[in-house]
Amino acid sequence: MELAGGYTGQILKINLTERTVRTDPLPKELVKNFLGGAGINTALAYELLSPGDDPFSPENHLIFGAGPMVGTMVPGAGKCNLTGRSANKRFIGTSGHGLFGMLKFAGYDHLIITGKSDSPIYLKIEDDKVSFCPADHIWGKDVFDSTDIILEETNDDFHVTCIGPAGENLVRDAGLITNKYAAFARTGMGAVMGSKNLKGIAILGSRSLGVADRLKFLKVVKQLYRGLSAHPNLLDWRKFGTLISLETFAKMGVYATKNYQSAIDEELLNIFPLDRFVSEVKEGDVACLSCPVGCKHHLRLKKGKFAGTSLSVSCMNSVIQSFGTFCLVEGWEEVVKCAETAARMGLDFMSLGNLVSFVMELYQRGVLTKDQTDGLELKWGDGEVVRELARKIAFREGIGDILADGFLGLPARLGDQANKYAMQAKGLGIIYDPRVRLTSTEIFSQFTNVRGHSSNVSIAMVPRTPDQIRRYCTRIGLPDEAISRIVGEEGYNVARLSKWTEDVTSVMELLGICQFPIYQRMPFKIWAELYTAVTGIEVTTNDLIKISENFWDLKRAFNLREGATRNDDTCPERFFTESISVKGEDLPPLKREYFSELLSDYYDERGWDRTTGKPPKEKLERIGIRL
Repeated sequence: MELAGGYTGQILKINLTERTVRTDPLPKELVKNFLGGAGINTALAYELLSPGDDPFSPENHLIFGAGPMVGTMVPGAGKCNLTGRSANKRFIGTSGHGLFGMLKFAGYDHLIITGKSDSPIYLKIEDDKVSFCPADHIWGKDVFDSTDIILEETNDDFHVTCIGPAGENLVRDAGLITNKYAAFARTGMGAVMGSKNLKGIAILGSRSLGVADRLKFLKVVKQLYRGLSAHPNLLDWRKFGTLISLETFAKMGVYATKNYQSAIDEELLNIFPLDRFVSEVKEGDVACLSCPVGCKHHLRLKKGKFAGTSLSVSCMNSVIQSFGTFCLVEGWEEVVKCAETAARMGLDFMSLGNLVSFVMELYQRGVLTKDQTDGLELKWGDGEVVRELARKIAFREGIGDILADGFLGLPARLGDQANKYAMQAKGLGIIYDPRVRLTSTEIFSQFTNVRGHSSNVSIAMVPRTPDQIRRYCTRIGLPDEAISRIVGEEGYNVARLSKWTEDVTSVMELLGICQFPIYQRMPFKIWAELYTAVTGIEVTTNDLIKISENFWDLKRAFNLREGATRNDDTCPERFFTESISVKGEDLPPLKREYFSELLSDYYDERGWDRTTGKPPKEKLERIGIRL
């Protein structure tokens, strides 16, 4: 297999303990089995990480990857991934965003960082030159100020990825933020970076990236651009970003409030009117690398007590959920200020909102008293309290020190009551309520995904008929025998469908292409055509799905090696024991037997053991993996 384009063919390896740098060739067998990006990241993690290691040990690795489309003209081809051992649990940790592609221009497909510096530093990577730069003067500063200082010491052409105080203090929900807005947010990789005394990474590359078949490549890219330009939702995606779904989701009642004690409906649209967002809060559009859509936003508050507050946000829907619905904070100005505080601290918005709503419920129920909360009254809807808790968590002060250990560390600090109300799966907070819509692939896969919640977007997020699901399955290339297992006369099996939608979205992830719905509307076969044109490696859509299956088998094997069981793939107890009222209708709790059967169906559709979820030995050995 020759890598004629798309790949640089190089892995940059940096040991912080020894302050050594080396470049290794990209193994072609990994390309064959896992394609690139998060796939090869995970294969490297499986090889390099020893079972049972502490996430904060020097032996944990930060593994960055840019898929083969990243750095090309392919629209939406900016998505890069970060992989390592999760700070929340010893399972696989992974996160991604669209602004780390400078790694490719510097000449590398992957960057591996291991060890621990004896003092705070940041890395400066300029093509093949790597410098270990002192960061004592930056340590303790927030993400925005740290980024500005590093840019002053390098230059404005560099892309700078930083942690804030949360990462420095090993807060288990800390993230990394690139250029002040694009975040490797989930699974606590910012804390892993902080454990290495690594404050930031500044990258600048000057190299170009070739493609194998230029004429075919340009033909397919033009086809993609024509499809995007003609898309009926293009301008709305640019205008509203992820808020494009706000009205639909509010009407469905999928936005949880008060730690999943209740839900909010269309009233949310009065609290957060979209016309005010566009006219008074949003200042401009922001795009990831190689994206013609620009669905991110630059925000600036122009009046009121937070006038002058300014930040860029990747996912505005997460701002609404994290602070508006989870914690009942009302008004654009208040939630934007909460987001700015969290971003400066280097905290994942969603995880922060989950934690704060959780501790507010404990306070509501008397499990926590004012004496235990540093005198704070943890009242629902109090934005000042949310922001103060964010600061306390980031600096591990008082009650913040307890919350900084995340959901999985709370029972030891707060007792069994904490476990009862912790709305999490694998240490990550739940995003959507399965009692409201378990038939959504994104909602169901919150529990089966190896890391906890991750986008598994499909048309099933809103109610669909069996015929609509059948047509969707055909369009994304499912074989007839799979469609017959998924869709019946009366409905469809969300567990079996989830396997296939995970595979399709993962193909895009491995290639380095945005998964947002506007890109999913493209015919799936176009990604196979693009990969062949870029790399010179002939693949079919079936080949890509098989590679995605390899990826999921590998991630499952990683977690099983760390002790994962079927019990890690279930719901919080509340969803099995409490009903919820949505738009005046009481929705019953989930039935354990039904959920268990869905979980078995999911395992079965993946070709895993129906009871344990263990992939067959021969499947793993075929891709070079031994459990």
